[in-house]
Amino acid sequence: MGFTAAGLSTSTVTTTAQAPLGFQLTVPDGDNGFQVWTYVNNDSAADFAAGDICQRDPSQHTDRLMYGVEQVPSGTATFAMSIVGIAQHAIAAGSYGFILSKGKGLARTGTQDMTADTLFSSGGSTDGSCLIYADGTIGAIEVGMSLEAKAGDPATFAAYINCLGA
Repeated sequence: MGFTAAGLSTSTVTTTAQAPLGFQLTVPDGDNGFQVWTYVNNDSAADFAAGDICQRDPSQHTDRLMYGVEQVPSGTATFAMSIVGIAQHAIAAGSYGFILSKGKGLARTGTQDMTADTLFSSGGSTDGSCLIYADGTIGAIEVGMSLEAKAGDPATFAAYINCLGA
């Protein structure tokens, strides 16, 4: 697990900012390459759970809050540059913490089953969940690839994550 010079780890969650929003922490992950974590503010009313796909909050586009994020709403195909990362642990509403923007981590299904080695995008049946990517879906862009099969309901699964909006 990586730490910043200030002693923040990827699992640090606080109610006050401890680093600049958008700060990225790169952590070696053995044979899985590197993980890139982005420091954000959960500026929504909902808590984040492990596997939640997070996008820039479209109601908060100011210089200060380009990294104020919320769960991608259910059924919403979000453009690539809006998706900042996927939460890997709980981050309470209004709190600050790191979400995974690139590397091996967890993603979450809605009600759809996930198959192994499959691209997935935002827009699952519950806020923050994913669905299997369908070519030609307008606005949808893949945010990762599943590394295992998992039955939906919802459930987290191992994935390689690559969010372009970080």
